[in-house]
Amino acid sequence: MSGATYAGGAEKYIELLAGGLDRELFEPVLVTSGSPGLESLRSAVQGAGVPNETTGGKPLISVRGARLFSGIIRRIRPDIVHINMPGPFDCAYGLPASLARLSGARKIVTTEHLPMVESFAKAKVFRSVHMPYVSRFITVSEDNRSHLVEKHGVPAGKIRVVHNGIPDPGWTGGKEEAGDGPVNLLVVGALEERKGHMVILSAMDRLPDRIRLSIAGEGPMRARLEAELASGKHGGRVTLLGGVEDIPGLISQSDILVVPSLLEATPYVILEAMAAGRPVVASAIFGIPEQVEDGVTGILTQPGDEVSLAEAILCLSADQSLMRRMGEAGRKRYEDRFTLDRSVARTVEVYEELL
Repeated sequence: MSGATYAGGAEKYIELLAGGLDRELFEPVLVTSGSPGLESLRSAVQGAGVPNETTGGKPLISVRGARLFSGIIRRIRPDIVHINMPGPFDCAYGLPASLARLSGARKIVTTEHLPMVESFAKAKVFRSVHMPYVSRFITVSEDNRSHLVEKHGVPAGKIRVVHNGIPDPGWTGGKEEAGDGPVNLLVVGALEERKGHMVILSAMDRLPDRIRLSIAGEGPMRARLEAELASGKHGGRVTLLGGVEDIPGLISQSDILVVPSLLEATPYVILEAMAAGRPVVASAIFGIPEQVEDGVTGILTQPGDEVSLAEAILCLSADQSLMRRMGEAGRKRYEDRFTLDRSVARTVEVYEELL
């Protein structure tokens, strides 16, 4: 279940998991608040044969929303309620855990995406009330273990790490060597401060003219980025694409994926780039080093450091054979560790452990 108001990477997790479960073993049902921002998620899971339930647009933190959610649980009587937690205090501070358990659900599982987010006292108290009802805490990286234990008091024995996985988009091999032609960089993600867009723009000023940058995504920083580009500082080498549905197609047209984020767990776009055989330049933060093998499938850089970022991009863009080798290594790493089948199977192991 999700209490989000819009669909981001954490909601993609729900879509992939719900669609990947074996229907002979599980009968998944998606429960949301009914927020218009989740219509794409509801449509996607419904298209995969997963029924939807909503609290009629009422937030779970409201009295009406809590009552409607409890009624859904009493009617369905699920063996497992799996709660998606994009941040440690999302999904009504974990309120659905206690509501579901008290309404007849046998076991409660959460998936914790960003437990490194700093706590604040009121939210910490709210969450501590509901956390004892959770049987297992799935998280998406080994790095997240310590944050769950140290910041949020989660019992270490209840934590299970399940790396994200994606369906195979189909690999057609690396791009042909372009010689001295343009090198196309791609940044994908919400236009938010934590995604590091200003860092990559600063890095572009240190890079030769043949290096071009495309930025895909929407968000609150769009006006600021548009003003930055309108100033002409970047010589027309940066393009804002807005929201793009076909990210795999966009990656296939690019040479290097850049992830300059300041706060990130394990971005799906890195997996998409590896599956497509593209090298990655990314910030060495939190769970990203578990995805990108530095010097093998890409280059890790200091977060927030445009000099480090520019040097990594320059190193890769100057060596077409290195780009190809790193792309091929990334493809193999995807096949070995980050397929959707592997991720779903590991999640099912957690379910079976409880049942």
